Formats: sequence, structure tokens, C-alpha cells
Amino acid sequence: MAPPQPETARRQPRFHVTALDIGTQVIKALVVKKEAGEAIVLGVGRAEQGPGNLDPAVPPDLETVVEGCHTALEAAEDMAEVIPTRLVIGIGGVRVRVVSTNGAKVRGRAQVRISKRELEEQVESIQRRALRDAQARLQEEASYQGEQLRLVHSSITAARVDGQPVLDPLRYQGQKLDLTVFNTFTTEAHIAAVEEIARALDLELLETVAEPYAVARLASTPEVLERGGIFIDIGARTTTVTLVRGGVLESARMFELGGRAFTRKLAHDLDLSLPLAEGLKIRHAGGMLGGDEQARVRRAMGESAEVLAQGVALVLHELAAAQPLPAHVWLCGGGSLLPEILEQLSVLRWTDYLPFLQPPRFVRLVPDGLAAVHDTTGLLTSAADITPMGLAYQAAAEIESPPPAGPTWEEMVQRVAGLIRR
Repeated sequence: MAPPQPETARRQPRFHVTALDIGTQVIKALVVKKEAGEAIVLGVGRAEQGPGNLDPAVPPDLETVVEGCHTALEAAEDMAEVIPTRLVIGIGGVRVRVVSTNGAKVRGRAQVRISKRELEEQVESIQRRALRDAQARLQEEASYQGEQLRLVHSSITAARVDGQPVLDPLRYQGQKLDLTVFNTFTTEAHIAAVEEIARALDLELLETVAEPYAVARLASTPEVLERGGIFIDIGARTTTVTLVRGGVLESARMFELGGRAFTRKLAHDLDLSLPLAEGLKIRHAGGMLGGDEQARVRRAMGESAEVLAQGVALVLHELAAAQPLPAHVWLCGGGSLLPEILEQLSVLRWTDYLPFLQPPRFVRLVPDGLAAVHDTTGLLTSAADITPMGLAYQAAAEIESPPPAGPTWEEMVQRVAGLIRR
């Protein structure tokens, strides 16, 4: 038999999914498969959105974004030698609202096992309440322009039956069912743009996933869930703070301050163009500067890092809701590579004005420490890669398990029964 042609050899796209992180500055695509319950990254592709997009006054148009997505997708597919037909896209930014909402129900028939319909009705009730609250919060903001929110992702993160935590409520009976549902809302315009990108790429959009949810799910080991943790994702335009407490991903808040602000500060202080300032910032983050140049850059970056640290403190004050905060804090995102950010976060006297029971410890997340995703490419090495890895983890959850190599026990029994009947 002749060997298959290259396109034919790109096997079983049904059992592969692409995770797409459309960053403000860099688009990242990861081709993922699932094996033994683990997310396996087979291909990685990246595309710069262009130096002109460093200027916030010139947002990228949809056509430019789609072109960048095509570039990243093709690179990842060529590396993986697979062309998936399905897609998971991450969403983030200040127009995304993510929150965990609790809901309890006293059941009239405690001796009857909880039904799927009953569970769905309770989840829908929690979603409606969460949507009302999220819409009200959006309307309170000064930048509100009559935008309407839509629910784009929902997940049950905790369930209790008569006070006892359970993994699958459908297997239990009881009088009281408590659910915690993590909901993601975004504006109609935002989700319409995401759906348009998927159509332009000619791919089936399986799911849109909130990036803070993806990061927290990726890094929340059983130990993290038990003791709690805080995740700070510093992107190009926004910083996101996510709180895991009491075994539950509680909530996340975003504010508009990220790596671009550091670039603009550097361009202003050193009288540089934005592309030159961006390159200088990246070299500084990589430890490649020295002498007077390093001192000038550190001064500008330190001032911006202090502002960012104060923003994190304000968000944590809101998220804490006067309850104790976990002391373990992890940083990720390209902005977290700047040493001044860790320095400024570490020098603040957090226990003086926030309910930390002990001074928080700030650590930068690294891909090697995240066992839930296995990278076969060797290209995921930076804290900037954590968010697409989180999306890859979520994408793997959407992949069907491939059929076994041979017939299952049940199929063998059925075949034998059929032969006997004949």
C-alpha cells in the first residue's frame, strides 16, 4: 500500500482541539490532544499583532486579528502534523465579569436521588441571579455605554448534599443541595467578535473560557484548593487578580494596567518610540541590560510597578470582603517577567491594611511546575505561556476519548450473543 499523503496523515482531528489565546500583543495557538486524562501539547504557534498596536489609540481591527490567528494556527498545525477542526478561545479584559455564586435548595423529596433536571433548574436560577448582579455592577461604572452582558461559560465548582461535599450530586439523595457555580459574562459586542473570528477561521467554536478561570484551574492542585491562593495575571493591557479560597474559585477582577503602560512610561522617560521602548523593556526583563542604561530603565519600571502594586491592593481589598486572604500568591503573564513588579509587591506591608493572616509570598508561575499539561514541543518555557496552557487544559476537557484499539468487553459479549442467536 502506498504511504498516505501528508494531508491524509494528519490524523483524527476529532480527537484534537486548538486552544487560542488572542492576546493584545501576541496571539498564541496550541494544538492539544488528551491522553490518559492529561493535556498533551503537540504544536505551538505565535503571531505578533504588530508594533503599531502598542499604541492604545490604534486598536487592532478584526481583519488584522484574524490574519494573526491564521498565522499562529498554521504554525501550530504544521508542528503537530494535525489540523483540528474545533477551537477553544480564551476571553479576558475589563469587559469580562467572572464570579462564583452560591445557591441552596431544600428538596421536598429527600429520599429521591437528585435528578439531572433538578440540578439544571438550580444552576439556571443561580446563573440568572449572577447575571443580574454582574449587569448592575457594569452599569455602575463610569465607562458604561448601555452594554448588555451574556453568559458565555459556566461550571459547577463545588456541590454539597446535606452539608457534605460531593463530586457528582446526581449520585446522591438528601434534603439540602448547595451549589457553587462559576459564571463568566461578557458584553454582546465582545462575544460577537469572538464568534466572528471562529467563523473567519472556519472552525467550530467549542467553548469560550475566561482566562482567569483557565489559569486558576490549571494551577489549583488539591493542596492549593485546600489552603487557598491568589493568581495575578499581568498582560499587555490589563491585570487580572483571581481568588481561590475555601476550596472554591471565588472571583476575579481586572483593571486596565499592564505591560503596555510600562512601555509607554519608558518611551516617555527616555524619549523613545514605542517599538524601541518595547524592545528595551523585553531586554531588561531578560536581564540583558547593564550600567547606566539598566539604572534608567529600572527607575521607570519601578515607578510603574508601584502603581500596579497599589492597584492589586485595591482589588484584593474588594475581593477579600473582610474575610482572611490566602498567603500564597502566584504571578503569570508577560508583564510578570519584569523584576520590579515582584519587588514592589514584596515590599508592601500587606498585613497592615488587608486581612492576610501572614505576610503573602509572591512567586512567579513556571510551566515546568504544572503537571496537568505536558508540552512535547519544549517551547512553553515562560510565565507568559501560562494562560495558553490553561486554555489547553480546558480544551483537553472537551476532547472525546479515542476509541479503543480493539473491541470492548461489552462488544465482545454482544457479538457472542449474536452468534448464539444465529
